[in-house]
Amino acid sequence: MSGALDALRQAVAGQLRQAGVNAVAGMESARASRWREAVAAVSLSGAVCAPGGFQDYLGVRRDPDTGKERELYGRQAELTLAIDVFAPRDGGESACQRCAQAVVESLLCQGAAGLPALEIQAGRVEFLEGEGLYRQTLSCRCGAWLTAERGGDGEPFADFEVRGRMR
Repeated sequence: MSGALDALRQAVAGQLRQAGVNAVAGMESARASRWREAVAAVSLSGAVCAPGGFQDYLGVRRDPDTGKERELYGRQAELTLAIDVFAPRDGGESACQRCAQAVVESLLCQGAAGLPALEIQAGRVEFLEGEGLYRQTLSCRCGAWLTAERGGDGEPFADFEVRGRMR
């Protein structure tokens, strides 16, 4: 497998870091207690796929390097990212809310690593007594295409990519 979904999580975490948010791709709350300021942990919590065309066939694409035609297959997808924002006790609930607000702004303005954000939901801030952390959960539904190419000689699929772009 390609690790395309993990690459998406990593790309979203990178986008958030560029926006000034401490961000990582997935993390348990126990690890969050090591951070001295708020941090956002990005994970994938759901995927729903729909056919992209007849038997997922999308058409033919010419490889720019070799000039060979390659069949393109794919499915329209809706991916849901779960983003847990953690803040230390001394930062308070407001540190958690400020970080969550920065995450939402980045996703609204830039999408999730270029995928359009269809819906963003924010939960309430809660205090995790056992870890001594505040946590606010966010979810972001994104539109995407899962695509794969097959060469003209009938070679099998080896991989897929997550594609989408903001307009």
